[in-house]
Amino acid sequence: MAARGKKWWITAAAGIALTIGAGEAVQAELTPAEEWALVEHWSYAAEAWSLREAALQQANEGAGTDTVAAAATFGSEAAELDASAIQLLQYQVNAGDTLYKISKAFGVTVEDLQALNTLDNPNRLKVGQMLEIPQLDAEWSGGSADRPVVQRVLSSTLTAYTAGKESTGKTPSHPAYGITRSGSKAEEGRTVAVDPSIIPLGSTVLIEGIGVRKAEDTGSAIKGARIDVFMNDLKEAVDFGVKKNVKVFVLADRSA
Repeated sequence: MAARGKKWWITAAAGIALTIGAGEAVQAELTPAEEWALVEHWSYAAEAWSLREAALQQANEGAGTDTVAAAATFGSEAAELDASAIQLLQYQVNAGDTLYKISKAFGVTVEDLQALNTLDNPNRLKVGQMLEIPQLDAEWSGGSADRPVVQRVLSSTLTAYTAGKESTGKTPSHPAYGITRSGSKAEEGRTVAVDPSIIPLGSTVLIEGIGVRKAEDTGSAIKGARIDVFMNDLKEAVDFGVKKNVKVFVLADRSA
């Protein structure tokens, strides 16, 4: 079962527990943000309603108290699992942003953003304002326990490069072979090359479908929102090809 589908079922099970009287036990363990995700988010409503009706029908057909209690227990455990899968990140509003634009960038609805952030007037966003953004499917932390702050969302073109002559013009005997513009040694799984006028060197980025990377390098062909992903193997870099319209989230430096 797909990850998101699994979460639908988990939350729907929690909905059963809420329906058959386990609501207080479930909600007592949840923060307001988690309650929002379990109860208010529209995308779970249909699945929760369907399972709710099935549970009530079974109860009307004579299901014993043991069955109801088991459903309540499962619902409580499911709520805990689902709450742990919810991640709230923060987005720093930029000039020209609208709630609609932000909702599209993060794949959530305007209504969800307005409700979660208690925005009386969604048309009055301020530059620098921090918004809570719910995310269910992405690994945002990159190993950090802190909630990430997204400063900018880009639509990027991705390519791949290596340390070799075909990409950098350098051979292994060159003293700067494998050394990035920032002075670090290029590392697969960490290093990307960027246009510093768009993504400052040293920035941490989350690339959709790739993961968390560090902007450590530059390249003569890397202009605008284009990003070059470092790889050790030439064939893998060639096979990577060109990937267009990939979302890239530029994260704030939490160490500053």
